[in-house]
This record gives sequence, C-alpha cells and structure tokens, in this order.
Amino acid sequence: MATDFPDDTSVRVTRTLPASRERLWVALVDPVDMVAWMWAGWGSDTRAVSDLRVGGRYEVYTTTPRPDPSWPSDRWGFYGYYTQIAEPSRLAYTLHWDGPVGYNQTGEAIADEAVIIDLETMGDGTNMTMWHVGIPPVEGAAPEHGRGIEAAFDALQALVSV
Repeated sequence: MATDFPDDTSVRVTRTLPASRERLWVALVDPVDMVAWMWAGWGSDTRAVSDLRVGGRYEVYTTTPRPDPSWPSDRWGFYGYYTQIAEPSRLAYTLHWDGPVGYNQTGEAIADEAVIIDLETMGDGTNMTMWHVGIPPVEGAAPEHGRGIEAAFDALQALVSV
C-alpha cells in the first residue's frame, strides 16, 4: 500500500487487493458490503444506501462509540452523489460529512469533497487507487483522511479476501 499527499487538500491511497475488479466493484456499491468496510468497524448499527446511477445518492451512517457533545447526534455519516460510473473500472462521487470532522464545526459553509476510485486488474488481484480531493486546507486534515482510508482499506481487504 502507498499513501501520499500531493498537496494539503488531497490524499491518494493505492493498494493491490486479492480479488477481481468485479468483486471489488460490488464491495464499493452494494449497501451490504459498504456497511462491512466503509467505517472500518468503528461504530455500530452501520447502515448504507446506494442509488447507483449518475446523480444517484449514497449514504453510510453509523452510531459513534464516542459521542461529541458539540454535535447534535450520535449518528455520524457521510453521503454524496455519484458523478461517474464506469463499471468495473472507475467510480467517482461527491462526499459530504455529517459528523464532527473538525473543519465542518466552524459554522462556515464547507464545499463537498470528491472521491475517484480506479480499479485495474493486476495478476490475480486488483490495484485500487482512491483519490480523495477537496479536503479543506486545515492542518492535519489530509493525513487524518489518509489514516481513515487506510483503515477502511484494511476492512475492505478482509471482506474481499474471504
């Protein structure tokens, strides 16, 4: 796995996973699979929905084990809209945080972030590259996103390695 930060508003994580592109595609868009890996087992009662079409909405919410008194709910999540679907090689979507990630607690309007995932067959596995862009340029935000993506990829690898 390689994680790099081209600038302070983006992170790119690349990992080769022991599964076909088709299996990884299902894991990216199927709500049952999304629940299994997207919060990396961090919360409880995780739920997902996915309307897989350009302009369709997805969302993944979980109940946090560490409620934040400054946030109005113990249900944290993220949601967005699919912007590109090229099964089984590319998926792109917007991402809006609905949980306290620091920079969205300032009372200012925060633009949605974007995620682009490319899948490429590599021998018996698949090389998966995720670009997460549009992270507000707040100190430590991009590296924190990188740690979260790595943990999610660990959970994804466990899911598709079964």
